[in-house]
Amino acid sequence: MTAEALVDVPQPAGASAPALIRVENLVKHFPAGIGQTVKAVDGVSFDIKPGETLGLVGESGCGKSTLGRLVMQLIPVSSGKVFLDGVELTRLRGEKLRQKRREMQIIFQDPFASLDPRMTVGDIVAEPLVNFRVMRGRKLSQRVQELLRIVGLNPNFNNRYPHEFSGGQRQRIGIARALALNPKLIVCDEAISALDVSIQAQIVNLLEDLQREFKLTYLFIAHDLSVVRHISDRVMVMYLGKIIEIADSVETYSSPKHPYTKALLSAIPIPNPKIQRGRRLVELSGEIPSPISPPSGCRFHTRCPIAHLPTPCADVEPPLEEKRDAHLAACHFSQDV
Repeated sequence: MTAEALVDVPQPAGASAPALIRVENLVKHFPAGIGQTVKAVDGVSFDIKPGETLGLVGESGCGKSTLGRLVMQLIPVSSGKVFLDGVELTRLRGEKLRQKRREMQIIFQDPFASLDPRMTVGDIVAEPLVNFRVMRGRKLSQRVQELLRIVGLNPNFNNRYPHEFSGGQRQRIGIARALALNPKLIVCDEAISALDVSIQAQIVNLLEDLQREFKLTYLFIAHDLSVVRHISDRVMVMYLGKIIEIADSVETYSSPKHPYTKALLSAIPIPNPKIQRGRRLVELSGEIPSPISPPSGCRFHTRCPIAHLPTPCADVEPPLEEKRDAHLAACHFSQDV
């Protein structure tokens, strides 16, 4: 299906606040041999309001990280549009795009690979300020120490190198670097998945504190559904390059409208043996289809426990539409979930 044939996502009733980020029919296909393409992101539309945290969840390989990089314009789109504060990023080139990037930053998944081992922590945090010629000299040093203090690190550590820090401390350095230019949007690309559980809680609490203090907006990409529930205002579920459900966080976890979302939620362990033993897990049969040749109709129908075959599930792609107030889902039989 071409991007032109895709329709925009309907907006929730009463959603009057202008979106900070608006994505329309975003498509990213990667070449994969002669005549083949990987449909990593295939017609995605959503928005993020200022000060909101939008959680993005889904299995590995569904296109979450690719979507985050497309929003940041770190990789070019195949088609579609990305707007930041009403400005279409996908039309910008060169210096204009570079200047707009001051307003959006990313925290990477791997705190070990995302920091240059040859640079001191002070130089890493100062790099955005130097590149955009925001300040230099004593003011630059003071700003670096202030940023380290904000993320809970000793400002006197600015002359040390990344290998001298733990994983959690390295991720705090990455957060300090992301904050340097006072961005409006931060994409957290599985920013806690490589950390120990106790450190994950510290980083999540830090992100929440920073959001309140600096009025930040997050696109929070993660595998851990319990963390997403804790930090997110809304949750967006992705499957095989498509958004299949978007809803308020409480609504998503209490009343999912897509069978895939229900299966994901059933896999969250509950730290109470009595309750956990009595739970019924939703087991999905089969393997995830290849993004090179996704199934026709609903992409989930090959694994769906409530699919009606052969039609309409295998023949007609369900639109992402409102099932109840501000709760969008792409399922022909959402009433059966």
